[in-house]
Amino acid sequence: MPERITEDPSACAPRRLFLVGTDTDCGKTAVTCALLRSAAAAGLAAIPFKPAASGPAGTGSDPARLLRAAGLPDDALAMIAMIAPLRYEPPLAPGVADDRDRFLLDSPPPPSRRPLELARAALARAERRYRPAVTLIEGAGGLHVPMPGGTWLPEWITALAATPVIVGRLGLGTINHTLLTIDALRQRGLTPAGFLLSRTRPAEDDRSCEDNPTIITRARGLPCLGVLPYTPEDAPAPRDWHHPELWPRLMAPRTA
Repeated sequence: MPERITEDPSACAPRRLFLVGTDTDCGKTAVTCALLRSAAAAGLAAIPFKPAASGPAGTGSDPARLLRAAGLPDDALAMIAMIAPLRYEPPLAPGVADDRDRFLLDSPPPPSRRPLELARAALARAERRYRPAVTLIEGAGGLHVPMPGGTWLPEWITALAATPVIVGRLGLGTINHTLLTIDALRQRGLTPAGFLLSRTRPAEDDRSCEDNPTIITRARGLPCLGVLPYTPEDAPAPRDWHHPELWPRLMAPRTA
């Protein structure tokens, strides 16, 4: 997406989608990158946002991959700071990397919403600058992950006013992980729009892959919006990897 700046105050608020993983390394970044490219192909202006990122920086980091997939420069520190405002070098859950004592002490200090407010402000700046139709927010790890300030991920989904979309790793164990994530979101009043599955390794003999989408859908009535095949980093995904009505479904107004 070519860089464009506009300050039209009448522009509609973007649709915010929060990619919630069933675990770490389940393919969230690969799926988010594929969705960014798919949105562009569908004529939808989309930007990425990763409120809290941990692990080494560089061209292989999640924020850099997201920027490349969106057609934005990935080598400018200002761009990284805009779409990934909270960065932590240790490869830990963001909340643990930020202040582990908040999750380990018997009497920790009360949670601080300052990191969350910093992320909210960064997201608003990015959306004012690019005026996207959709913002794809990538979470960290799974749903029950410690977040900066002694908070937990569900609070961030609510505070960023985003609709959850679940991302699971295709294969053995995914049915359990995905159903637990669906149930946990619904118990918190967070209604997921659907789920996406990702093959995180090259083709392997796993007979469970074929039935994962159907069993999950029948068990909870949630649609499978796509199955992303394994693709090397930064390689484009097949055009038909997701449901043909993916974007109409994701962009439809939320219902109570």
